Amino acid sequence: MRISKRSSAFPGSAIRGINEEVVKLEQSGVKVYGFHIGQPGLPPSRELLLEFTKELLEKPFEYSMYTPSSGIEELREVIAEDYSRYSGIKVNNGNVSVSAGSAEAILATFMSIIDEGDEVVLFDPTYLMYEPVINYLGGRVRKVMAKEELGWEPNEEDVKAIMSNRVKAIIVVNPDNPTGRVLREPMIKLLIDLARDHDAFLIYDEAYRHLYYEGGHTYAIKYGLENVIALNTFSKDPAMPGWRLGYVVSHEDFIKVFNRVKQYTNLNPPTPAQYAGLLYLKKYKEKYLSETVPIYKSRMEAMYKAIREYLPEARVIKPKAGLFMFLNLEPHLRRLGIDDRDLSMRLVREAHVAVVPGSAFGDMGRLHVRMAFARENERDIEEGIRLIANYLARCPGH
Repeated sequence: MRISKRSSAFPGSAIRGINEEVVKLEQSGVKVYGFHIGQPGLPPSRELLLEFTKELLEKPFEYSMYTPSSGIEELREVIAEDYSRYSGIKVNNGNVSVSAGSAEAILATFMSIIDEGDEVVLFDPTYLMYEPVINYLGGRVRKVMAKEELGWEPNEEDVKAIMSNRVKAIIVVNPDNPTGRVLREPMIKLLIDLARDHDAFLIYDEAYRHLYYEGGHTYAIKYGLENVIALNTFSKDPAMPGWRLGYVVSHEDFIKVFNRVKQYTNLNPPTPAQYAGLLYLKKYKEKYLSETVPIYKSRMEAMYKAIREYLPEARVIKPKAGLFMFLNLEPHLRRLGIDDRDLSMRLVREAHVAVVPGSAFGDMGRLHVRMAFARENERDIEEGIRLIANYLARCPGH
């Protein structure tokens, strides 16, 4: 086949590779302890689903037809109201565009701003979708190493040193995937200042902004909407990852360009999902968060405790938000003479515990694994980590 040379920019997701192994095992009846997928482990609100189903049956045509590429107006208005309420900064529906998940938002954002040779600053480690898209579009990735000893925050001087007028955007995931890190507010303000000084954008991925267990979220737009592109999703706190619904909040001038570009990535966000998202924001969000966040916090505490008990040589930073822990297994991997990718595949195939290799998220992730604590209950979290410890203990060379 005469396929595109540029298609090689997409290596395939390590997360999906592990998940394929999980699916095969589960289909054969094997219990797998799933710490690999960054999605909520609880279903959407039952009350929401019942009301949505009733509305869908009453309005089957309306809920199945095309919508504007930017999303239905009522949803954009409610998103603007919701975002204004939580951020404390007034935005309107002209600052909002709805997307088919944050994945489309990422793609259409980069298609809107990147020219050949433009530089984009990434922290390392970070969410694995960004770099392949930048490379595909002809951009150039510049990395700033996040420091484990600084709680996975980069050094301010390193960030300043990498900036130039060739930089088109800085990307920040806050709270972070994979590390669970929450950026200090002075760092966010510095990034905004640097973006403004170099006529660049701060792409602010805040998918986990409602999943905090300590402290609260800092909204970058309060330091300047003109240079911020905030990416959001309904995949996390509403627990609707398969519905494929997200949105962007930014300056109206950018939103106009974004809307024009995204007509070619997806004609419109999934119509049924838009009406479900509308219901969530209007009636069910606060109640659902009050019920689910304490459960995720309990699971996070259980994972942290089990790691400390069963893997005392490992290093891990207790997350303040998000769904992940980033476990440093260097002492074990050095003794075994294997890397994190090899270990991750062995764990799922032989111990039936699924984790994601840290190197999938960048060079600074080597010798780490990412573990999501949302899917399993506290008992299974402890058992899964005990199985990891037992596997490492009986491996040759340990």
